[in-house]
Amino acid sequence: MPELKTESLISRLRSEDAAERRFALAEASEGFYEIPVKELLPLLHDEDAVVRRLTVGLLEEFGNAEALPELINATSDENTAVAEAAQTALREFRTPDALPFLLTGLGHSHAETRAAVIVALREFRDAEAAEALRKALKDDSPTVRREALIALAYLRDADHLSAIWPLLKDPNADVRRITVGVVSFFPDLVPASELSGTLCDSDWQVRKEAAIALSRFHSDEATALLVRALEDEYWQVLKEAIQSLGKSRAKVPHHIRPYLSHAVADVRIASAAALGEIGAAECLGDLKSLLEDQDTGVQKAARRALEQITSTSSRTSS
Repeated sequence: MPELKTESLISRLRSEDAAERRFALAEASEGFYEIPVKELLPLLHDEDAVVRRLTVGLLEEFGNAEALPELINATSDENTAVAEAAQTALREFRTPDALPFLLTGLGHSHAETRAAVIVALREFRDAEAAEALRKALKDDSPTVRREALIALAYLRDADHLSAIWPLLKDPNADVRRITVGVVSFFPDLVPASELSGTLCDSDWQVRKEAAIALSRFHSDEATALLVRALEDEYWQVLKEAIQSLGKSRAKVPHHIRPYLSHAVADVRIASAAALGEIGAAECLGDLKSLLEDQDTGVQKAARRALEQITSTSSRTSS
């Protein structure tokens, strides 16, 4: 009978033998036996890390929100496998009764735990959860601020822009980089000039993200900023600026043309592709010379650009 089997499993979970506790947990999971949460919670503090990890998995399967306080604590377990299992488990609690426990978890003393709770909060489209995420943008931990920013980005709600904007000047480069991407989701509400400062950021990856983001702003101001980014010392930033100019069909082929002879093949590829997108007929000769480039990727990009320009010219003349 199921009741007798459950009682037997509970007895084995209390065994002094760690191996026996492991087997009982595995059996409970495979047989879908409903073990009372109160019997499982103490096992999250078991001396055996495997027992703790298996317990996390079983509590995740049962989905009882009452287990959340202890699962939240388990996200900072000294054993990496247990901590990661607990972090994953939190995301499976998506019912309204889980929200109060998750919100309480944002006050946890460990930053990694607060970050794990925020990841779980991505699943909630709730005003209370959103407000908690806005507050988390001011957390002392950059990891927490980063996760709060990503969680708010999932909402795609312009009402949160006022809270997100200040992070363009966050002390942490990774937070600044992600903020640039989030702000660019709203090109109709944010002027391109708001990203001007990020093109001068001390971290080249932030500048690179800004160059990518500006492709979503179809304005003369954005074009001017991208042209300025062509002077960046990092070729990775230069490449993205060129690609963004191509995507926005900016009529600035004279600014892109010099980079067809750049030392880095990726930049030459980006330049050829951008000129093809723009339809720069005045650069046909330069592109034809790239058909002999030592890099096959550059050759393909030049060939494609020549086809695009020829096709555009044919449509225009007909």
